Amino acid sequence: MLIPSLAVLLFSAVFFLMFVGKYDRRMVVVAGGTLFVLLGIVLDFYTLEMVWQSIYFETLALIFSLTLISSTLAKSGYFQVLAERVALYSRGDGWLILVLFSLITYFFSLFVNNLATMVVILPVTLNLCMRAEINPVPVVIAQIVASNLGGASTMIGDFPNMIISAAGGLHFFDFIGGMMVPTLILLAVTLLFFQSKRREIFAKSGVDKDGGGRTIDGFSGSGLLAEIRVNRKLLRIGTVSLFLTLGGFFLAELIEFSPAFIALIAGLLLLTVAGFQPKELFVVTGGGDILFFIGLFVMVGGLQAAGVLDSVSWLINRVSGGKPLFELLALLWIAGLATPFMNAGPATAFFIPVADELSGFIPGDAVWWALSLGVLAGSSASLTGATAGSIAASQMDEHIKQNPEVLRNIPQKRRLDFREYNRWGRPIMGLFLGISSLYIILISP
Repeated sequence: MLIPSLAVLLFSAVFFLMFVGKYDRRMVVVAGGTLFVLLGIVLDFYTLEMVWQSIYFETLALIFSLTLISSTLAKSGYFQVLAERVALYSRGDGWLILVLFSLITYFFSLFVNNLATMVVILPVTLNLCMRAEINPVPVVIAQIVASNLGGASTMIGDFPNMIISAAGGLHFFDFIGGMMVPTLILLAVTLLFFQSKRREIFAKSGVDKDGGGRTIDGFSGSGLLAEIRVNRKLLRIGTVSLFLTLGGFFLAELIEFSPAFIALIAGLLLLTVAGFQPKELFVVTGGGDILFFIGLFVMVGGLQAAGVLDSVSWLINRVSGGKPLFELLALLWIAGLATPFMNAGPATAFFIPVADELSGFIPGDAVWWALSLGVLAGSSASLTGATAGSIAASQMDEHIKQNPEVLRNIPQKRRLDFREYNRWGRPIMGLFLGISSLYIILISP
């Protein structure tokens, strides 16, 4: 009993330090992984061979290559230009801004890391909301949820699905077939949810009394981001790399080859032609994220070696009565309820061994979709559920610091903090879990 208790205590301490936010989360997790190794060796429950086996190297290869492709496309400036054109099309109408920027965020997140998508598009959104004199908080929350949905739709859109693809031996088109339909339904439900709150969202100056947002006559886009020139070389290199990688995924599925190997080759080739400076390489190749997930995988492996995850499997079995359908639903809901506290990537890594055990006697891929949908629902419930939420909050705080007049458009000065996000995120999570449960019931074997 001592070993599991110490493992849980160490794991909890790491997540507490991450939640406090005063320390670099990557270094905290790497330190936690190191302590798990030392604890395992001293107490003789976690060997170096087990440590090595706990790391999903296929996931690390996907992170390396796809972050590099995302960095190349983002640096080209094309996404910013496209986002500004969407802004011009909205003509300052609040509801159009919310809908269009949610859709463009979803679309970009299908193929580009959803975190990179938010970093690129969010400044355009904030500047447009300021010019249109509308409350930016619900608009940004809608974008965060849309980025989570887009990332969950494909194998390459976010870290959780990269982990699931490696653990479940799934390919690109497996995710298209298993996750695209439910996420599109959830996207429609999300927009309907915000439509039901339309009056509350636009109940401030600069909007009409029907809550439709104020259309700015002669809206020209001045006041948005400064004009950005597209680097056509980087755009061409990034686009070709993306489509070659997607084509490689299709080929890998036909010949039963590892998608991660295809991605790794594409990333290495891109690295030779993109012309990044040596000082940029750690960032553009996702070096920090790779370190984070190495530490995370080692910690989860330590929990498994200590027998902690057996307790989670026992809980799912007890809740479900041992019936496969109920086990899938239990995994969906338990993962969903845990993710707001753990963040999407760590929650996925934590539940992977449990899902892998369930997949041993539940045929098909429903286990993996239950886990992915559960993490998706949980990541949309709180500001820390997905990394995109934390990034968005930081960017908004900086935007308000530089433009304090924005506060006039935010009712009761409700900034994008944990409490305000939860006010919107909790009902969205409830909707997601309910609809995802119906989907799992329909596809369960």
